[in-house]
Amino acid sequence: MTSLPARLPLPMQVASAIRSRIIRREWEPGDQIPPEDELAKLFAVSRATIREAVSLLSVQGYLIKRRGIGTFVAESQTISGGLESLISITEWIERHGYQAGTSYIDMISRTPTPKERELFKAWEMEEVMEIHRVRTANGVPVLYCIDVLPKEFAPESPQLLDESLFQYLERQWGQVVIFAQTEIDVAPATRTMAHYLQVAENTPLLRLRQAHSNQKSLPILWSQDHFVTDRFRFEVMRHRE
Repeated sequence: MTSLPARLPLPMQVASAIRSRIIRREWEPGDQIPPEDELAKLFAVSRATIREAVSLLSVQGYLIKRRGIGTFVAESQTISGGLESLISITEWIERHGYQAGTSYIDMISRTPTPKERELFKAWEMEEVMEIHRVRTANGVPVLYCIDVLPKEFAPESPQLLDESLFQYLERQWGQVVIFAQTEIDVAPATRTMAHYLQVAENTPLLRLRQAHSNQKSLPILWSQDHFVTDRFRFEVMRHRE
């Protein structure tokens, strides 16, 4: 019997476990996965739970159902790109032919941390706005974004963030993001992130921490983007000195 990740509804737990096997290449693209009764025994759940998990993974593009034959692992649909070009997440997703969307938005007005006060010192602000969003590709959650910016540039309501944050800042405030200083590391999914990204808590997420600057080289946005690793792949072109 295979153990399941905790703190998710049972069908999502099973879907996460199956997805992990696909990511680890235990089941390769094109492979037929075991039938429902075998999976039910493997994960110690009902066949109804297996059907719901398989349906979820089919919608997310991991599995393909072939009537009268079985269910197969789909070919990889990873969103990839180089880190050399600074483009918005929306544009990144749409360049791969997916429809970019947002499934969750939360906005928190608060006092800046000492680091944020130093970063945004040119704006002499008293408060910052912290914005949490889950970005989707064809309805599938692919990353959890945490953006912090001076409150004076923040939208008045979440409904105004149905576009790229880069586009919003340029259209509404004339603040054009020109470059970003980026750090890359791995961070575990918090309980909230896991819930909205439909992964197990503490799942490793690729994190990009970025200080974005405008056309006058003034920092305007601090972001932490947490990517589901089997949905995004980054490439870097390196040159010998």
